[in-house]
Amino acid sequence: MSAIPSLDKLFKPERIAIVGASHNMDSISGRPLKLLQQNAFPGAIYPVNPKYGEIGGLPCYPDIPSLPETPDVVLIGVRASLVPGVIEQCADRGVGYAAIFASGFAESGGEGIQEEMAARAREKGLRILGPNCQGLVNLVDCVPLTFSAAMEQRRCPLGNVAYVSQSGAFGFASFSMGVDRGVRFRYVVTTGNQSDLDAIDVARYLLQDPEVHYLLLYLEGLREGHRFFELIAEAHRRGVPIGVLKAGVSATSKEAAKSHTGALAGDEAVWNALYRQFGVLPL
Repeated sequence: MSAIPSLDKLFKPERIAIVGASHNMDSISGRPLKLLQQNAFPGAIYPVNPKYGEIGGLPCYPDIPSLPETPDVVLIGVRASLVPGVIEQCADRGVGYAAIFASGFAESGGEGIQEEMAARAREKGLRILGPNCQGLVNLVDCVPLTFSAAMEQRRCPLGNVAYVSQSGAFGFASFSMGVDRGVRFRYVVTTGNQSDLDAIDVARYLLQDPEVHYLLLYLEGLREGHRFFELIAEAHRRGVPIGVLKAGVSATSKEAAKSHTGALAGDEAVWNALYRQFGVLPL
């Protein structure tokens, strides 16, 4: 069985940098700071943007090397062409995790750039969530690492559902609808193109929380089917039910999934056989 990644500093960071931070708190690059401040994040927050000296009452730094200490997590909210350079800075600085919000990588023909960037990060021990994701929310510790408007003005009652979605937009939209209908979440994570960390990595990590009583997955494709098998077998042993909403059932939706996050959907007969064996609920 493959090792479960230790993602503690991703879900419970003490120091967060926001690259591309903006005074416009309703923009993709401005909202992460807004959400962290709204949720009274107790750790250090470092806005990074060479255009500003201050954002949201905090000193703003020109780049990652100029930060006074190494962040646990870097949220990257700049356009795709600038992301590889930021990843290089993060890797050289010894940053543990980066969440990349930008699209324009494998889902739109940029596989080579995405793979090269991920390889560079792996060399230095930098783990990547994304690109083309909307980040994550740890509701246990009130840590929103996202730009999603679904988190604005919302103090979500804590529950026992861990939700991992490959699609950022669908993930947070369905999370929002679920909350409105009384679903109580514990974690919400979007993995996007999955250049490094994928839905299975994240789900296996979250299963270690004994207060996770239900695991919900939205998947557009898998790279290594045996790891999905390990996940559902582990959940079965722990008595944690899994619900899976799988995109790419029809030929049209398979193409849509590929263009959305660069995922390749698999054979439905194989999926359904696994569901029956381990009591997975197809949604």
